[in-house]
Amino acid sequence: MVARLAVLPAIDASSKATLVAAASMSGPVPDPWDAAAVPDYQAVIDHPDVEAIYLPLPNNMHRAWTIAAAAAGKHVLCEKPLAGSADDARAMQAACDSSGTLLAEAWMTPFDPRWCHAMQLATDGLVGDITEINSTFTFTIGPEGANNYRWSPDHGGGALLDVGIYCLGPAVELWGSQPAVIESSIDLAPSGVDATTTVQLTWPDGQIARARVSFVDAERQRLEIVGATGRIVLDGDAHTGGPNARQIRVESDATTSHAPERSIDVEPGDPYLGMIDAFAAAVRGTQRWPRPVERSVEMLELLSQIRTSAQ
Repeated sequence: MVARLAVLPAIDASSKATLVAAASMSGPVPDPWDAAAVPDYQAVIDHPDVEAIYLPLPNNMHRAWTIAAAAAGKHVLCEKPLAGSADDARAMQAACDSSGTLLAEAWMTPFDPRWCHAMQLATDGLVGDITEINSTFTFTIGPEGANNYRWSPDHGGGALLDVGIYCLGPAVELWGSQPAVIESSIDLAPSGVDATTTVQLTWPDGQIARARVSFVDAERQRLEIVGATGRIVLDGDAHTGGPNARQIRVESDATTSHAPERSIDVEPGDPYLGMIDAFAAAVRGTQRWPRPVERSVEMLELLSQIRTSAQ
């Protein structure tokens, strides 16, 4: 769905990328991209005009198809999470390193103007030293989605693996991927994957990150960055950004329930288009991809530690 609703339109809108081949496991390639349809995934890789692959397949398929693309000398933009495990991600990295191809994780949030501005405000000290980050990304996969691969352990399903990067990404960006204490709880779906995960991470210097991800809670996205003198809040599309991501709320005193508030207006943008343009520029060598694969591997290791903590 993310390919049809977000990434393919972003490729169309980009002046730096062109769709020349596409294949779908769930049915025909939809209009208006059906003219680029080829029989299968290998045909995309083998297409002589294809320089790079966007790979939005279920998590358990990321490793094999990334390695196949690397063997053909094709760069890979792989949907988050980069893989189902850190070991798989390291194998993907090794294959791309050996072939001299770029491997990039398609976490688009850092290309959203509002999210970027909020993180810059935090690192610039607008609300003092950052002490807490509280984040939520929840939505409901209803009965009509009973066959959604996200419910399948064989496909690398579960809420934490699917959207954990959104909630934990800001904390890892600020404090690194190795908290001193991990406390988590998991509510399992009948299939055995986590339907909901709640986590609290504490870093060696006392910073705390709290996150909740879920496939069964009501839809909600929120990011709160708490500092010594206030907090920065993103409500509504906090992690996915887009045209409605226009305001950052700043409270000047986080300890006062009636703290003065102000809003900072941000010109919205399409984070998927920003991601596609940045990936194309990295493939061309005109700029570096901003988030090395090592960071993606570290995130997967952290998500594994969270699951182990809950067990």
